[in-house]
Amino acid sequence: MKSTFAVALLIGAISAAEPVWSLRSVNDHRTDSEVQKAYGDHSTVKANGRPPYQSAVQVDSESESESSSEEENVQVMGDDSESDHSKEFYNAWNAVKDEEEGYHRAIPAYFSGDSDDLFMRSMCKTYALEGKNKDGSPNGNFVMDEATTRAAASEVLGTHKGLSGDAKKKYLDTYFPRTFAHFDVTKGGKIEVVKMPQFMRFLASDQYMTLI
Repeated sequence: MKSTFAVALLIGAISAAEPVWSLRSVNDHRTDSEVQKAYGDHSTVKANGRPPYQSAVQVDSESESESSSEEENVQVMGDDSESDHSKEFYNAWNAVKDEEEGYHRAIPAYFSGDSDDLFMRSMCKTYALEGKNKDGSPNGNFVMDEATTRAAASEVLGTHKGLSGDAKKKYLDTYFPRTFAHFDVTKGGKIEVVKMPQFMRFLASDQYMTLI
């Protein structure tokens, strides 16, 4: 009994002394890893040896036709988006005479009569921008951007406040930006044309100024 136990201890000691990398399972795993690495290195060399931007993938005619159809659909969608003019505007100088073909500016009915507000009619006819519908037709919505508002303000300050030359320019440079920012509440760079009377009185610091 004692001899059997001693033999078992001796075998265990020998096994314990054997390094782990000598085990068969470890060696098999190392062999697999080497094979995989060799295959990967070979594939990399072959791939690098091919000319750039070439592929061995075959595309059948059906796939090509589907791709062409998708490209055509994208182009059609692009054309539709390009034909949307709803974010564009007509300038006052784009308008043509009644007998000519092109953009005809129609002044809003409540400003078009001789007895109506002459100042507002002038703003709509001479300075304001008119919005467009999606198809490019005028939509009757009149607004003023910074450039047209400054031009109108320059005229008003000249005719109603007697400013001209450098004095008018200095006045506009000083007070126009803050006035425009005050009325451009949405910060979209546009002010409704109907706000121009209040705008001009505010700019001139004269709430009783008569605008005709």
